[in-house]
Amino acid sequence: MSVSKFQENFDKLKLLANQLTAADVNLNLEKLKLVRHKGRSPPVTYINIYEDPHVTIGIFVLKPGEKLPLHDHPQMYGILKVIAGTARIQSYTVVKKSLPCTENILSLLEDRFANRLSAIKLPEETVNEKSNACFLTPDERNIHEIHSVNGFAAFLDILSPPYDSTDEGERTCHYYKEEKTNSAGESCTTILATIPSPPEYWNDTAMYEGPRISYLMMAVRLRSSNYVKKSY
Repeated sequence: MSVSKFQENFDKLKLLANQLTAADVNLNLEKLKLVRHKGRSPPVTYINIYEDPHVTIGIFVLKPGEKLPLHDHPQMYGILKVIAGTARIQSYTVVKKSLPCTENILSLLEDRFANRLSAIKLPEETVNEKSNACFLTPDERNIHEIHSVNGFAAFLDILSPPYDSTDEGERTCHYYKEEKTNSAGESCTTILATIPSPPEYWNDTAMYEGPRISYLMMAVRLRSSNYVKKSY
């Protein structure tokens, strides 16, 4: 597939994701709120919708005051659509250093061995079910942290290829902490250091109770088509 055709398809998927609602996937947030656990309740619940070697689709439910820690998506494309509540997203774009310069090569090797990355810290976004879908690519917004705001927040997550896929190299999720930030005008650069999986983060799972993925996409396409017709 050509780059232009891929981008066209990716843009179409983003437009479809904009139309998704909690009702489409039969998400019952009130039911999830009633679930009780022995000991401390996990900060996040994950609901798997669909997975194959090419794509994974699921729902993350963040409890009040909780977050998905700062993490990456190696060589992956992603679409995130909030379907309940409000979420605050802090994203980073990794800075690629030009290699011809010897100084840059040494700096790049030093950062790799020290498990550090230079990144652009992007403006924070606050999104809810009325907001358009957010996205990430291998080169843009690939590292992010997601917080719930003023209560529960749920978002549908589409990632391709999935984590731990054997195609095109490693796809292990890495976690980070921000070490140093330099601001200059509107731009903001920072150093991100890799860390072990944060001990305060873990999740439980819940069963998906919505329609099969084929029916879900059919419903979303129909709604999107009607929306486009009304726009003219």
